[in-house]
Amino acid sequence: MDILLAALVLPLFCTSTIAQPNIAFTPADKFSIPEYNATISFAVNGTYAQATLENGIWNFADLRLNNSKPLHSLNASARDSNVTVFSYQTSNTTFWSARLRYFARGQGRQSFNLGLDSEEIEWGVVANGTFKAEGDGWSKSPDATLTITGATGNVTIVGYAFLGALERSGSSSNLPFYQRHSVAILTTAATGVIIAVAVAIRAINKQKLDKNKAENGDKLSNEGLRSEKNTG
Repeated sequence: MDILLAALVLPLFCTSTIAQPNIAFTPADKFSIPEYNATISFAVNGTYAQATLENGIWNFADLRLNNSKPLHSLNASARDSNVTVFSYQTSNTTFWSARLRYFARGQGRQSFNLGLDSEEIEWGVVANGTFKAEGDGWSKSPDATLTITGATGNVTIVGYAFLGALERSGSSSNLPFYQRHSVAILTTAATGVIIAVAVAIRAINKQKLDKNKAENGDKLSNEGLRSEKNTG
């Protein structure tokens, strides 16, 4: 009887001790990185299952920001910079996309890993409204950690991929080039179209300007001839 009672009670006890609620935080909480003279904080309230500092990197598990999508894993670090994370968002429209917005105080360095290690994803960084390609103030390591150097103010990390690309099994290296770099190709194509249209508009405007100049020149010439005849 005692063994039966223990068998019934023990699972309940274990469940109650393991299933602990996530830890809440507010914008007042600072996750400092003393060795790098930096801090990580959040602009909104939220929760996390676990937060640990290892080798100058804060590792957040099951991070949930108010009004944002849950983030299973976020590794964040900074050097000579204070970082405030605003939001994390994902969308599934024409493309799958993920965006992390933050504000950096201090012209140092920030590093983020969103736990999205996939060759399918094309990454980019927007600093104060200006899009920066890889190598222009930021770099990506093989494990998809993005390191931004020298940026201050508003920064957005953006990742794009084809819908369903993340569900495909195996490495994307076996896929055709246009599928592995679809976003880059489309962006380049769109940029090319914009440039072509701008050049065409400029050429048309130049033709109109030259035509107007020619017409005005003929008009002035004719008026000069009439004036000479009247004078004579």
